[in-house]
Amino acid sequence: MILAPTDAVDVQRELAAMRAEVAAIRTRMQDGWLDELRAEQVRGVVRDALADSATRASFLESEWTAGYAGAAGGGAYVRAADGSASIHLTAATQVRFVAASAYGPDVRGFPVRNTRWGMENKTVLVALSGNLYDRSITYLAAVGYTSQSNRFIVIPDQFRLVYASLRKDVGDGWAVSVGLQNVPWDIESTYIGSARMPVGDYSIFNYRFGAGKQAGVAAGWTGEWFRAGGGVFNQIDSATLQWNGVTNLSFAVAGRAEAKWGIEWDQLAGMSGTPGSAPGVVLGLGLCMSNGRAQNPQPPAVPLATPSAQGFTADARVLLGGTVLLAQYAYMRDPVGGPELGWYQGINLQASGFVANDVEAFAEACWMGDVPVEWIAQAGVNLYLPGPHAKLTVKAVVPFGGGNVNGIRSIAGGLGIAASENNASFVTQLQVRF
Repeated sequence: MILAPTDAVDVQRELAAMRAEVAAIRTRMQDGWLDELRAEQVRGVVRDALADSATRASFLESEWTAGYAGAAGGGAYVRAADGSASIHLTAATQVRFVAASAYGPDVRGFPVRNTRWGMENKTVLVALSGNLYDRSITYLAAVGYTSQSNRFIVIPDQFRLVYASLRKDVGDGWAVSVGLQNVPWDIESTYIGSARMPVGDYSIFNYRFGAGKQAGVAAGWTGEWFRAGGGVFNQIDSATLQWNGVTNLSFAVAGRAEAKWGIEWDQLAGMSGTPGSAPGVVLGLGLCMSNGRAQNPQPPAVPLATPSAQGFTADARVLLGGTVLLAQYAYMRDPVGGPELGWYQGINLQASGFVANDVEAFAEACWMGDVPVEWIAQAGVNLYLPGPHAKLTVKAVVPFGGGNVNGIRSIAGGLGIAASENNASFVTQLQVRF
Protein backbone atom coordinates (compact mmCIF):
# COMPACT_ATOMS: atom_id res chain seq x y z
CA MET A 1 0.00 0.00 0.00
CA ILE A 2 1.27 3.45 -0.96
CA LEU A 3 0.87 6.18 1.75
CA ALA A 4 -0.30 9.61 0.87
CA PRO A 5 2.02 12.53 1.60
CA THR A 6 -0.10 13.61 4.57
CA ASP A 7 0.02 10.16 6.10
CA ALA A 8 3.83 10.10 5.83
CA VAL A 9 4.05 13.39 7.70
CA ASP A 10 1.83 12.04 10.51
CA VAL A 11 4.00 8.94 10.85
CA GLN A 12 7.13 11.04 11.08
CA ARG A 13 5.54 13.19 13.77
CA GLU A 14 4.46 10.11 15.73
CA LEU A 15 7.94 8.61 15.50
CA ALA A 16 9.46 11.89 16.72
CA ALA A 17 7.08 11.96 19.67
CA MET A 18 7.92 8.38 20.53
CA ARG A 19 11.65 9.12 20.27
CA ALA A 20 11.17 12.11 22.60
CA GLU A 21 9.27 10.00 25.10
CA VAL A 22 11.94 7.30 25.03
CA ALA A 23 14.63 9.92 25.54
CA ALA A 24 12.75 11.33 28.53
CA ILE A 25 12.41 7.86 30.03
CA ARG A 26 16.12 7.23 29.52
CA THR A 27 16.94 10.54 31.17
CA ARG A 28 14.80 9.73 34.18
CA MET A 29 16.33 6.27 34.38
CA GLN A 30 19.82 7.75 34.18
CA ASP A 31 19.00 10.14 37.00
CA GLY A 32 17.85 7.15 39.11
CA TRP A 33 21.08 5.34 38.45
CA LEU A 34 22.98 8.44 39.52
CA ASP A 35 20.92 8.61 42.70
CA GLU A 36 21.76 4.98 43.48
CA LEU A 37 25.40 5.67 42.79
CA ARG A 38 25.34 8.70 45.07
CA ALA A 39 23.57 6.66 47.79
CA GLU A 40 26.17 3.91 47.55
CA GLN A 41 28.92 6.53 47.79
CA VAL A 42 27.27 7.99 50.88
CA ARG A 43 26.98 4.56 52.43
CA GLY A 44 30.65 3.96 51.70
CA VAL A 45 31.58 7.21 53.41
CA VAL A 46 29.49 6.23 56.44
CA ARG A 47 31.14 2.81 56.58
CA ASP A 48 34.57 4.42 56.40
CA ALA A 49 33.63 6.86 59.14
CA LEU A 50 32.33 4.09 61.37
CA ALA A 51 35.43 1.98 60.75
CA ASP A 52 37.63 4.94 61.56
CA SER A 53 35.64 5.58 64.71
CA ALA A 54 35.99 1.95 65.81
CA THR A 55 39.69 2.06 65.06
CA ARG A 56 40.10 5.18 67.14
CA ALA A 57 38.06 3.69 70.01
CA SER A 58 40.14 0.53 69.90
CA PHE A 59 43.28 2.61 69.98
CA LEU A 60 42.04 4.51 73.01
CA GLU A 61 41.12 1.25 74.80
CA SER A 62 44.60 -0.10 74.28
CA GLU A 63 46.21 2.91 75.96
CA TRP A 64 47.74 2.34 79.41
CA THR A 65 48.16 4.65 82.35
CA ALA A 66 50.72 4.31 85.14
CA GLY A 67 51.04 5.82 88.58
CA TYR A 68 51.35 5.28 92.32
CA ALA A 69 48.43 4.76 94.66
CA GLY A 70 48.94 7.00 97.66
CA ALA A 71 45.95 5.60 99.55
CA ALA A 72 46.08 2.72 102.02
CA GLY A 73 47.60 -0.28 100.30
CA GLY A 74 49.89 1.82 98.16
CA GLY A 75 51.72 0.29 95.25
CA ALA A 76 52.61 1.19 91.70
CA TYR A 77 50.13 0.34 88.95
CA VAL A 78 49.74 0.09 85.19
CA ARG A 79 46.17 -0.06 83.86
CA ALA A 80 44.47 -0.38 80.49
CA ALA A 81 42.09 2.50 79.78
CA ASP A 82 39.19 0.12 79.17
CA GLY A 83 39.83 -1.81 82.40
CA SER A 84 40.59 -5.05 80.59
CA ALA A 85 43.95 -5.56 82.31
CA SER A 86 46.03 -4.14 85.14
CA ILE A 87 49.30 -4.73 86.96
CA HIS A 88 49.62 -3.66 90.59
CA LEU A 89 53.02 -3.91 92.32
CA THR A 90 53.13 -3.81 96.11
CA ALA A 91 55.83 -4.62 98.64
CA ALA A 92 56.27 -4.89 102.39
CA THR A 93 59.38 -5.03 104.52
CA GLN A 94 60.08 -5.48 108.23
CA VAL A 95 63.29 -4.60 110.02
CA ARG A 96 63.53 -5.25 113.73
CA PHE A 97 65.70 -5.31 116.82
CA VAL A 98 65.29 -8.21 119.25
CA ALA A 99 66.58 -8.52 122.80
CA ALA A 100 65.84 -11.94 124.32
CA SER A 101 66.37 -13.18 127.86
CA ALA A 102 66.70 -16.93 128.45
CA TYR A 103 67.67 -19.25 131.27
CA GLY A 104 69.44 -22.60 131.21
CA PRO A 105 71.60 -24.10 128.45
CA ASP A 106 70.80 -23.73 124.80
CA VAL A 107 69.11 -26.71 123.16
CA ARG A 108 72.12 -27.17 120.88
CA GLY A 109 74.50 -27.59 123.83
CA PHE A 110 76.14 -24.17 123.69
CA PRO A 111 77.09 -22.46 126.96
CA VAL A 112 74.46 -20.48 128.83
CA ARG A 113 73.80 -17.08 127.25
CA ASN A 114 70.98 -15.49 129.17
CA THR A 115 70.75 -12.38 127.01
CA ARG A 116 70.96 -12.12 123.23
CA TRP A 117 70.19 -9.23 120.94
CA GLY A 118 70.57 -8.13 117.36
CA MET A 119 69.07 -6.64 114.21
CA GLU A 120 67.45 -8.55 111.37
CA ASN A 121 65.48 -8.10 108.18
CA LYS A 122 62.48 -10.09 109.35
CA THR A 123 60.28 -10.15 106.25
CA VAL A 124 60.33 -8.92 102.66
CA LEU A 125 57.33 -9.55 100.42
CA VAL A 126 56.84 -8.42 96.81
CA ALA A 127 53.50 -9.04 95.11
CA LEU A 128 52.02 -8.57 91.66
CA SER A 129 48.23 -8.47 91.39
CA GLY A 130 45.60 -7.19 89.00
CA ASN A 131 43.13 -8.40 86.42
CA LEU A 132 43.35 -10.15 83.04
CA TYR A 133 41.05 -9.83 79.99
CA ASP A 134 38.29 -8.27 82.07
CA ARG A 135 37.67 -7.14 85.63
CA SER A 136 36.25 -10.52 86.66
CA ILE A 137 39.55 -12.40 86.30
CA THR A 138 42.18 -11.44 88.88
CA TYR A 139 45.59 -12.85 89.71
CA LEU A 140 48.09 -12.80 92.56
CA ALA A 141 51.76 -13.71 92.36
CA ALA A 142 54.15 -13.05 95.23
CA VAL A 143 57.62 -13.93 96.42
CA GLY A 144 58.80 -13.51 99.96
CA TYR A 145 61.81 -13.73 102.26
CA THR A 146 61.90 -14.28 106.00
CA SER A 147 64.73 -14.64 108.47
CA GLN A 148 62.46 -16.80 110.64
CA SER A 149 59.92 -19.25 109.24
CA ASN A 150 56.19 -18.64 109.56
CA ARG A 151 52.89 -19.98 108.25
CA PHE A 152 53.18 -18.11 104.94
CA ILE A 153 56.92 -18.41 104.24
CA VAL A 154 58.06 -21.74 105.66
CA ILE A 155 61.64 -21.80 104.30
CA PRO A 156 63.82 -19.08 105.88
CA ASP A 157 66.78 -17.14 104.49
CA GLN A 158 65.83 -17.27 100.80
CA PHE A 159 63.23 -15.82 98.49
CA ARG A 160 60.45 -18.30 97.86
CA LEU A 161 57.24 -18.37 95.88
CA VAL A 162 54.52 -17.39 98.33
CA TYR A 163 51.39 -17.07 96.17
CA ALA A 164 50.51 -17.90 92.56
CA SER A 165 46.76 -17.99 91.95
CA LEU A 166 43.97 -16.99 89.56
CA ARG A 167 40.47 -15.99 90.66
CA LYS A 168 37.32 -15.72 88.55
CA ASP A 169 34.26 -13.78 89.69
CA VAL A 170 31.36 -15.67 88.12
CA GLY A 171 28.64 -13.33 89.37
CA ASP A 172 25.92 -13.33 92.04
CA GLY A 173 28.60 -13.30 94.75
CA TRP A 174 30.31 -16.49 93.53
CA ALA A 175 34.03 -16.82 92.77
CA VAL A 176 36.44 -19.66 92.06
CA SER A 177 40.22 -19.72 92.48
CA VAL A 178 43.03 -22.06 91.54
CA GLY A 179 46.72 -22.18 92.43
CA LEU A 180 48.91 -21.60 95.47
CA GLN A 181 46.64 -19.87 97.99
CA ASN A 182 45.63 -19.70 101.65
CA VAL A 183 43.79 -22.71 103.01
CA PRO A 184 40.45 -21.36 104.31
CA TRP A 185 40.45 -22.12 108.01
CA ASP A 186 41.04 -19.43 110.65
CA ILE A 187 40.88 -15.62 110.68
CA GLU A 188 44.38 -15.13 109.31
CA SER A 189 43.64 -17.30 106.28
CA THR A 190 41.68 -14.32 104.89
CA TYR A 191 44.83 -12.16 104.77
CA ILE A 192 47.62 -12.14 102.20
CA GLY A 193 50.60 -13.28 104.22
CA SER A 194 52.68 -10.38 105.43
CA ALA A 195 51.06 -7.80 103.15
CA ARG A 196 48.33 -6.99 105.69
CA MET A 197 49.81 -7.47 109.11
CA PRO A 198 47.55 -8.48 111.99
CA VAL A 199 47.86 -6.71 115.30
CA GLY A 200 51.26 -7.33 116.86
CA ASP A 201 52.80 -8.67 113.63
CA TYR A 202 50.99 -12.02 113.58
CA SER A 203 48.89 -14.37 115.64
CA ILE A 204 50.44 -16.93 117.98
CA PHE A 205 47.24 -18.93 117.59
CA ASN A 206 47.80 -19.17 113.83
CA TYR A 207 51.34 -20.43 114.49
CA ARG A 208 50.01 -23.25 116.62
CA PHE A 209 46.81 -24.18 114.78
CA GLY A 210 46.96 -22.49 111.37
CA ALA A 211 46.58 -24.35 108.09
CA GLY A 212 49.00 -22.22 106.05
CA LYS A 213 48.70 -22.23 102.25
CA GLN A 214 48.67 -24.89 99.59
CA ALA A 215 48.12 -25.54 95.90
CA GLY A 216 44.47 -26.33 95.29
CA VAL A 217 41.08 -25.34 93.91
CA ALA A 218 38.61 -23.32 95.97
CA ALA A 219 35.22 -21.67 95.59
CA GLY A 220 33.44 -19.07 97.68
CA TRP A 221 30.28 -17.00 97.96
CA THR A 222 29.84 -13.56 99.53
CA GLY A 223 26.45 -12.17 100.45
CA GLU A 224 25.22 -9.16 102.36
CA TRP A 225 25.77 -10.66 105.81
CA PHE A 226 27.23 -14.12 105.15
CA ARG A 227 30.22 -15.49 103.26
CA ALA A 228 31.70 -18.96 102.93
CA GLY A 229 34.41 -20.73 100.99
CA GLY A 230 36.14 -24.08 100.75
CA GLY A 231 38.50 -26.07 98.60
CA VAL A 232 40.51 -29.19 97.87
CA PHE A 233 44.28 -29.04 98.47
CA ASN A 234 47.42 -31.18 98.30
CA GLN A 235 48.12 -31.09 102.01
CA ILE A 236 47.19 -29.20 105.15
CA ASP A 237 49.90 -27.94 107.52
CA SER A 238 52.68 -28.67 105.04
CA ALA A 239 54.32 -26.84 102.16
CA THR A 240 53.96 -29.70 99.68
CA LEU A 241 53.44 -28.29 96.20
CA GLN A 242 54.09 -31.34 94.02
CA TRP A 243 51.23 -33.62 93.09
CA ASN A 244 53.42 -36.69 93.71
CA GLY A 245 55.05 -35.60 96.97
CA VAL A 246 55.62 -38.56 99.31
CA THR A 247 53.80 -36.77 102.12
CA ASN A 248 50.74 -35.83 100.05
CA LEU A 249 47.41 -37.00 101.35
CA SER A 250 44.77 -38.95 99.50
CA PHE A 251 42.52 -35.95 100.07
CA ALA A 252 42.64 -32.70 102.00
CA VAL A 253 39.65 -30.38 102.20
CA ALA A 254 39.05 -27.24 104.24
CA GLY A 255 36.45 -24.51 104.47
CA ARG A 256 35.47 -21.42 106.41
CA ALA A 257 32.24 -19.46 106.91
CA GLU A 258 31.58 -16.06 108.48
CA ALA A 259 28.44 -14.15 109.45
CA LYS A 260 28.44 -10.45 110.34
CA TRP A 261 26.13 -7.84 111.79
CA GLY A 262 26.39 -4.05 111.76
CA ILE A 263 29.49 -3.59 109.61
CA GLU A 264 30.66 -3.92 106.01
CA TRP A 265 33.03 -6.60 104.75
CA ASP A 266 35.58 -3.90 103.90
CA GLN A 267 36.02 -3.24 107.62
CA LEU A 268 37.55 -6.71 107.96
CA ALA A 269 40.44 -5.95 105.60
CA GLY A 270 42.74 -5.74 108.63
CA MET A 271 42.75 -6.99 112.21
CA SER A 272 42.85 -3.46 113.60
CA GLY A 273 39.71 -1.41 113.93
CA THR A 274 39.20 2.05 112.48
CA PRO A 275 38.42 4.90 114.88
CA GLY A 276 34.93 6.21 114.25
CA SER A 277 33.77 3.21 112.19
CA ALA A 278 30.45 1.46 112.78
CA PRO A 279 30.33 -1.23 115.48
CA GLY A 280 29.62 -4.84 114.61
CA VAL A 281 30.02 -8.53 115.38
CA VAL A 282 31.56 -11.31 113.25
CA LEU A 283 31.27 -15.04 113.95
CA GLY A 284 33.45 -17.57 112.11
CA LEU A 285 33.74 -21.33 111.79
CA GLY A 286 36.46 -23.38 110.05
CA LEU A 287 36.62 -27.10 109.23
CA CYS A 288 39.35 -29.32 107.78
CA MET A 289 39.62 -33.00 106.95
CA SER A 290 42.46 -35.00 105.42
CA ASN A 291 43.58 -38.60 105.06
CA GLY A 292 46.90 -40.32 104.31
CA ARG A 293 47.80 -42.48 101.32
CA ALA A 294 49.18 -46.02 101.31
CA GLN A 295 52.58 -44.88 99.99
CA ASN A 296 53.05 -42.23 102.70
CA PRO A 297 56.11 -42.96 104.86
CA GLN A 298 55.26 -44.40 108.27
CA PRO A 299 57.30 -45.36 111.32
CA PRO A 300 59.91 -46.74 111.64
CA ALA A 301 60.96 -45.34 108.26
CA VAL A 302 60.30 -41.87 109.62
CA PRO A 303 60.00 -40.71 113.25
CA LEU A 304 56.31 -39.88 112.91
CA ALA A 305 53.47 -40.89 110.66
CA THR A 306 52.37 -38.48 107.94
CA PRO A 307 50.29 -35.74 109.60
CA SER A 308 46.58 -35.93 108.87
CA ALA A 309 45.18 -32.58 109.99
CA GLN A 310 41.49 -32.44 110.80
CA GLY A 311 39.21 -30.67 113.19
CA PHE A 312 37.40 -27.36 113.59
CA THR A 313 37.96 -23.83 114.80
CA ALA A 314 35.45 -21.21 115.93
CA ASP A 315 35.98 -17.51 116.52
CA ALA A 316 34.14 -14.32 117.42
CA ARG A 317 35.09 -10.69 116.80
CA VAL A 318 33.51 -7.62 118.34
CA LEU A 319 34.37 -4.35 116.61
CA LEU A 320 33.73 -1.12 118.50
CA GLY A 321 35.22 1.52 116.24
CA GLY A 322 38.93 1.53 116.97
CA THR A 323 38.63 -1.31 119.50
CA VAL A 324 38.58 -4.98 118.47
CA LEU A 325 38.00 -7.93 120.82
CA LEU A 326 38.80 -11.42 119.50
CA ALA A 327 38.30 -14.95 120.85
CA GLN A 328 39.32 -18.17 119.04
CA TYR A 329 39.05 -21.88 119.80
CA ALA A 330 40.48 -24.89 117.95
CA TYR A 331 40.22 -28.64 118.34
CA MET A 332 42.63 -30.08 115.81
CA ARG A 333 44.41 -33.33 115.03
CA ASP A 334 48.12 -33.12 114.12
CA PRO A 335 48.66 -29.35 114.31
CA VAL A 336 52.19 -28.15 113.68
CA GLY A 337 52.28 -26.74 117.22
CA GLY A 338 51.96 -30.21 118.75
CA PRO A 339 55.17 -32.02 119.79
CA GLU A 340 53.76 -35.29 118.43
CA LEU A 341 50.84 -36.48 116.33
CA GLY A 342 47.50 -36.46 118.10
CA TRP A 343 44.52 -34.30 119.05
CA TYR A 344 45.08 -30.89 120.63
CA GLN A 345 42.93 -27.96 121.61
CA GLY A 346 43.62 -24.33 122.28
CA ILE A 347 42.19 -20.88 122.81
CA ASN A 348 43.32 -17.39 121.92
CA LEU A 349 42.23 -14.08 123.42
CA GLN A 350 43.20 -10.78 121.84
CA ALA A 351 42.30 -7.14 122.34
CA SER A 352 43.42 -4.00 120.55
CA GLY A 353 42.36 -0.38 120.63
CA PHE A 354 43.48 3.09 119.68
CA VAL A 355 44.52 5.15 122.69
CA ALA A 356 45.30 8.09 120.39
CA ASN A 357 44.79 8.86 116.71
CA ASP A 358 47.96 7.03 115.62
CA VAL A 359 48.70 4.89 118.69
CA GLU A 360 47.22 1.42 119.13
CA ALA A 361 47.73 -0.84 122.14
CA PHE A 362 47.27 -4.61 121.89
CA ALA A 363 47.56 -7.81 123.94
CA GLU A 364 47.24 -11.49 123.00
CA ALA A 365 47.38 -14.67 125.04
CA CYS A 366 47.30 -18.15 123.46
CA TRP A 367 46.89 -21.47 125.28
CA MET A 368 47.55 -24.91 123.83
CA GLY A 369 46.91 -28.05 125.85
CA ASP A 370 49.33 -30.96 126.37
CA VAL A 371 52.50 -29.08 125.40
CA PRO A 372 55.49 -28.16 127.59
CA VAL A 373 54.74 -24.42 127.31
CA GLU A 374 51.00 -24.00 127.33
CA TRP A 375 50.73 -20.20 127.39
CA ILE A 376 52.49 -17.72 125.13
CA ALA A 377 51.51 -14.06 125.39
CA GLN A 378 52.47 -10.83 123.68
CA ALA A 379 51.61 -7.21 124.37
CA GLY A 380 52.72 -3.91 122.93
CA VAL A 381 51.99 -0.75 121.03
CA ASN A 382 51.69 0.09 117.33
CA LEU A 383 52.70 3.61 116.35
CA TYR A 384 51.38 4.50 112.89
CA LEU A 385 53.78 6.93 111.30
CA PRO A 386 52.56 9.76 109.00
CA GLY A 387 50.84 8.21 106.00
CA PRO A 388 49.14 4.80 105.78
CA HIS A 389 52.19 2.73 104.97
CA ALA A 390 54.52 2.71 107.98
CA LYS A 391 54.07 1.20 111.45
CA LEU A 392 56.48 0.99 114.37
CA THR A 393 55.74 -1.88 116.75
CA VAL A 394 57.20 -2.23 120.24
CA LYS A 395 56.18 -5.42 122.05
CA ALA A 396 57.17 -8.04 124.61
CA VAL A 397 56.72 -11.81 124.17
CA VAL A 398 56.49 -14.03 127.24
CA PRO A 399 56.11 -17.87 127.25
CA PHE A 400 54.81 -19.42 130.49
CA GLY A 401 56.31 -22.74 131.46
CA GLY A 402 59.52 -24.69 131.02
CA GLY A 403 60.85 -26.92 128.32
CA ASN A 404 60.57 -26.63 124.56
CA VAL A 405 58.48 -23.73 123.23
CA ASN A 406 56.37 -25.57 120.67
CA GLY A 407 54.22 -24.16 117.93
CA ILE A 408 56.71 -21.71 116.46
CA ARG A 409 58.31 -24.02 113.90
CA SER A 410 61.91 -22.85 114.41
CA ILE A 411 62.33 -22.01 118.09
CA ALA A 412 64.94 -19.31 117.46
CA GLY A 413 62.30 -17.80 115.27
CA GLY A 414 59.26 -15.76 114.49
CA LEU A 415 58.22 -14.46 117.88
CA GLY A 416 61.68 -13.29 118.82
CA ILE A 417 62.30 -16.24 121.14
CA ALA A 418 66.00 -17.04 121.27
CA ALA A 419 66.05 -20.41 123.05
CA SER A 420 63.79 -23.18 124.27
CA GLU A 421 64.03 -21.88 127.85
CA ASN A 422 63.15 -18.34 126.81
CA ASN A 423 62.13 -16.05 129.66
CA ALA A 424 61.02 -12.97 127.70
CA SER A 425 61.78 -11.22 124.44
CA PHE A 426 61.51 -7.55 123.54
CA VAL A 427 60.98 -6.58 119.92
CA THR A 428 61.11 -3.20 118.19
CA GLN A 429 60.04 -3.50 114.57
CA LEU A 430 59.56 -1.07 111.69
CA GLN A 431 57.14 -2.21 108.99
CA VAL A 432 56.81 -0.35 105.70
CA ARG A 433 54.33 -1.09 102.90
CA PHE A 434 54.40 0.58 99.52
